[in-house]
Parts: sequence; C-alpha cells; structure tokens
Amino acid sequence: MGRVLLVEDEPLVAELVRETLEDEGLDVRTLYSGREALGCLAAEPRSFQVLVTDINLGEEVTGFDVAAAARAANPGVHVVYVTGLPSNIYAAEVEALMFPKPFDPQELAAQVRVLACSGGA
Repeated sequence: MGRVLLVEDEPLVAELVRETLEDEGLDVRTLYSGREALGCLAAEPRSFQVLVTDINLGEEVTGFDVAAAARAANPGVHVVYVTGLPSNIYAAEVEALMFPKPFDPQELAAQVRVLACSGGA
C-alpha cells in the first residue's frame, strides 16, 4: 500500500481528498499547514511515496516549500499540486502533476494511486 502525505489548509477539501485516496487503498496522512508538513517530513523523511499539496496554504510556507523539503529528504517522492489560483499552474515544476481547483477527486485519486504504486520514494 502506498503512503501519501496530503497537505491542504481547507478542511472540507482535505477530508474529501483523504476519503477518496483511502477508497483507492492508499494510506493517507493529512496535515493542514505547511509548518506541520515540514515537521512531519523532518521526523519521517522517507515515509511517503507521494506528496499531494495545495500550493497556497494560507501562510508563509507554501506547497512549493513543502515539495522542496520532501524532495530534499527523499528525491524519489512524487509531487502532486492542487491549486485554486490559475497563475500557480505556470509556476509549478515540470516534474509534478497539477490539478486546478475545482478538480475531480476520483481522477486525482486514480493518478495518485498510479504514482504510489510505480516505485520511487
């Protein structure tokens, strides 16, 4: 079973995504801030195959910062960004998936399952 770190500051979105990922058979750890995510990654640097993160986390720590920390700790981790700001789509890395909000949670979960089962991390 693949482990996923989900970082989303909107609780309703986080809950919907978590449930959908778990329905795909994934083990999901959900955090609600970039600071929490950085702490988790420091404590468990190689525990996750996939990071799913909102870009704008409502604080100075962004999803880009979380992804950089995840990749520094584990270069094989797969990154999936979700964002409600269209301008963020152009700022995202090439080696990451991007889901603009609103998105289909089933489609996101299917893509994350493929990444989690593809090795890496």
